[in-house]
Amino acid sequence: MKILITGTTGFLGSNIAERLLSLGHELFATCRSTSDFKKVLKFKKKVTWINTDIKGWEQIIKTNNIDQLIHVAWAGIGANDRNDWDLQIKNFYLSKEFFDLAKECNFKKVIAFGSQAEYGSYDLPTNELTIPKPNDAYGAVKVLACDYLRNLFNETDVEWYWVRVYSVFGRAENPEWLIPSVIFKLLKKEPILLTNCEQEYNYLHIDDFLDYFLYVVNNSKNNSGIYNLCNKYPVSLKDLLCKIAKLLDRSEEYLRFGRVPYRDKQSMFISGDNSKFIDCFSVKEKSENMLDIALMKTINNYKK
Repeated sequence: MKILITGTTGFLGSNIAERLLSLGHELFATCRSTSDFKKVLKFKKKVTWINTDIKGWEQIIKTNNIDQLIHVAWAGIGANDRNDWDLQIKNFYLSKEFFDLAKECNFKKVIAFGSQAEYGSYDLPTNELTIPKPNDAYGAVKVLACDYLRNLFNETDVEWYWVRVYSVFGRAENPEWLIPSVIFKLLKKEPILLTNCEQEYNYLHIDDFLDYFLYVVNNSKNNSGIYNLCNKYPVSLKDLLCKIAKLLDRSEEYLRFGRVPYRDKQSMFISGDNSKFIDCFSVKEKSENMLDIALMKTINNYKK
C-alpha cells in the first residue's frame, strides 16, 4: 500500500514509519529544508521524501496514486508553545492543506492525530462523547482540525479517523521529557527535583501504541470517526517514577518530590476510555501489567 505520512522525523512519526516499512508498505514522507533526520537515519533511504519548501511539491503526491494519508505533523507541542495561538493556527492551516489534497487526489483513507488535550480537565476517564473543553490553544486548535476533517469527509466514501493520543513514551522520544530524563538522571545517580507528582495519567509504550494503531491502518471496514487511542489504566506520576527507580535499583531518595510547584492550570487527571476503539476494531486489550514490561523495555533501550 502507498502511504503518505507527515511529521515523520518526530517521535510518533518516525516510529510509525519504521513499523509500516517493516510491513512492506511504500512510504512517501513530507519534510522541510530544516528537518532533522536524526530519528530516521536507519530507514531514510527507504522513503520517498517530499520537501514542501520546494515549489510544486504537491505534484509528487498527485501523480503517485497514494492510498492513505497519516497526518502526524504538529508544531508547538511543548508546554511553552501550547498557548501560542499564532503557531497553533498555522498547524490548522497545514492540516487543512493536507486534508484538502487528500480529497483532491481521492485517497481512500485519512488518519490524523488529535490529543487528550482536546478534552481539557475532567475528574473521570474521557470518552469520545465527552464534551471537549480544552484549556489551551493547542487543544482548541486540535478540536478545530478535527471538526474540519469530519465535515470534509463525513458524507463521502473516504474513510476518516481522528485518533486522540494520550501519553506515549519509549524509543525516540525527546530526552528532555519526563520518563527519559528521569531514567538518565537515575542512571547517573543524580537527584531529581519534582512536584508532588500526584497527577494520574494514562501511559502507553510506543510499541503497544503501534500495535493498536495498525488496526486503523489495516481496517477494511468503514469505521470512520473519532477514537481514543490509549489503555484504560491510569497511574500516578509518583508511582510511575518509583517503579522506574526500583527497576534501576536506585533509592527513591533521588526523587525529590515536592521541590517544584505545579505549573499554572496543571492537569491532575488525564485518562481515556478506549472502549469504542476496542469494540470497533475488535482489538485484544493489553494486560494491566503492561506498564512494568514497557518501562523495563525502555530502560534497557536507554542503557544501550
